Amino acid sequence: MKHPHRAPSPPALKATAIAVVLVLASLLATSQTVQAQTRSSALYYQMGGSSPGGLGNYKSTIPIQIGLAADLRLNYSCGKFDLGLSWTTLMNNISNLGQTMSNALKAGIAALPMYIFQRAQPGLYQLFQTYSAKADAMIAASLKTCEEMEAQIKAGGNPYEDWVNTAKGETWRVRASLQGDVIEAKTAINKDEEAQRNGVSWIFGGLKAGGVGTQPLRPIRDLSVAGYNVTLNRPTTSGAGAGGPAGARVTNAFATPEALAEWTTKVLGDQQIYLCEGIVNCPAATSTSTASGLGPRLDAELEIIRPKLATLIAGSGANNAVALNEIAAPGIAITPQLLQALRSMPADSQALAAGRLAHELAMQRVIDKALVARNVLLTGLSLPEVSAAGNVSKDMQVKVERLTQYIEDLMFEHRIRKDMTSNTALNIMEDATMRDSQAARLPRTQRGETAPVEDGRVKP
Repeated sequence: MKHPHRAPSPPALKATAIAVVLVLASLLATSQTVQAQTRSSALYYQMGGSSPGGLGNYKSTIPIQIGLAADLRLNYSCGKFDLGLSWTTLMNNISNLGQTMSNALKAGIAALPMYIFQRAQPGLYQLFQTYSAKADAMIAASLKTCEEMEAQIKAGGNPYEDWVNTAKGETWRVRASLQGDVIEAKTAINKDEEAQRNGVSWIFGGLKAGGVGTQPLRPIRDLSVAGYNVTLNRPTTSGAGAGGPAGARVTNAFATPEALAEWTTKVLGDQQIYLCEGIVNCPAATSTSTASGLGPRLDAELEIIRPKLATLIAGSGANNAVALNEIAAPGIAITPQLLQALRSMPADSQALAAGRLAHELAMQRVIDKALVARNVLLTGLSLPEVSAAGNVSKDMQVKVERLTQYIEDLMFEHRIRKDMTSNTALNIMEDATMRDSQAARLPRTQRGETAPVEDGRVKP
């Protein structure tokens, strides 16, 4: 028996209606998302993605100051040993003869001059000579071991040994000009570390650095400050806080020598070098700050440009030349026409284009600052104190070359991202567009004859 169809109860009807509405809403949202992606995908791939690359591995990376351990200090030298004390210690430790013989030998040696001792006690004298030669041989062997170890350390590329050699060379020149005792001079330099106490003559007017009571040697920072001042035709002693003339490229990038020094030491790292060790009034230990590269600097510029550009596009900020110049980069101006074109874009395309533009403006700023910093550092390398330092300048030249490599790496990542993102994706998009246009094309249809001709006349 068939039961008559029952209409759904009001609660069931309400639930069904809600489900239908949710499905339709979901489909509508999906359709809108797909439509938005479809509208902006060609632009996305033409630009090479939303970012040109080059960002840091971690945008909050900061340089870390790392101190050297006590046994890694600079002035490793075998000249510090007291050879007389070593000989005396060995001769006083002749314990293999027995206590009585040892005491007799010591008493005999102490009581007589050597030439009388040889005649009066030839046996004891011969024994003394034997152990004296043994002591000399042991000291020579120990010194040879020390000198071999010192040579191995230097051959391993101790980055600070050249600074010590430079300081010793300067001290030897001063000692030679005084025409003093060469033996005393050698003792003062090798054992008493006179050169390490004095430091080296450095680029700020020949003032000493790296010694007791002096400023430390900070190669990258010092080159930045001195090179900045020399670039502006000022003495190297002008200081780190003096700005430059408005409109100069170096002052547009870095307002003061201190600003440049802070930037270069973050990018390239630096060293804080003292040549002395374990001496009264000797400053803090030598330390090294790590390099972070250009990635964090790109992140920092992007954090400045992105919100300002978004404010201009939204129309909530002042749309004048000053506001546009605040986000411009050297060689890339933001014109009112470009801003208006961004405002006229659909929301999805606008966000994509604005994000990409902000990245490229930030990258241009970073590259320009890196090029300015490179030129200033090259100027600093040409200073006479650096040239006279010999091998010391090689490490600084390596740092400048590293900055050049950072620039090339940034540009390489930009190019490779664009090439890898755009080519295949654009070909796929163009093929899809061509197929869509062919499918949308309708064949031409011939209009049907409304008055056909039959037997030579028009059929009514």
